[in-house]
Amino acid sequence: MRSCLLVLWLMLPAATLAQTAPDQVVEQTASALLGALEGRREALKADPVALFGIVDMHFLPRFDRAYAAFLVMGKHSRRASAEQKRRFTDALYNYLVRQYAAGLLAFNSDRLNVLPYKGEADAERATVRTEVYLDDGTEVPVKYSLRLTADGWKVYDVTIENISYIKNFRTQLGAEIQSKGLDAVIARLEADVIKSDNAGTEAAADAA
Repeated sequence: MRSCLLVLWLMLPAATLAQTAPDQVVEQTASALLGALEGRREALKADPVALFGIVDMHFLPRFDRAYAAFLVMGKHSRRASAEQKRRFTDALYNYLVRQYAAGLLAFNSDRLNVLPYKGEADAERATVRTEVYLDDGTEVPVKYSLRLTADGWKVYDVTIENISYIKNFRTQLGAEIQSKGLDAVIARLEADVIKSDNAGTEAAADAA
């Protein structure tokens, strides 16, 4: 389900989306993201670093990464320094981009159905429900959690088949933080990002 996690994160300008309903944000974003990949899938498959750059350019402005990182850290955030929080936020975000970006290349617009938003018009949080169709026709429910910020609606969690990525990472990384310490987890995430970038650079060089 890697293609699901980033399907919504190519966003229009914040001034426009602040006035846009959450479900419209998801639908517009999916269309724009797939449009950015159209005609470039094979080239981006051979050049992961370029793919990471495209995702980062459009994902970062619309993802509430500080809030997402805060939720993932959970109780460990209380003892973390400002510098540790900053590094963890950056490392988690960069790790997510590199883990899930490749799945977008196999995703097509006809695989996503965005359901109408039924929340209150003045709500500051929203859940957008979608249906994603796999290769074999299986329908998978995917929910996007957003909150309204000064820059418009931003995503902070995605739930696939009742599995929240926030809760999943909080469980995994929480146990790792408990046993190894926050600094060690941050260093491991940062190292994984560097390793992924190096592998992507080598792949692009081999394909040239």
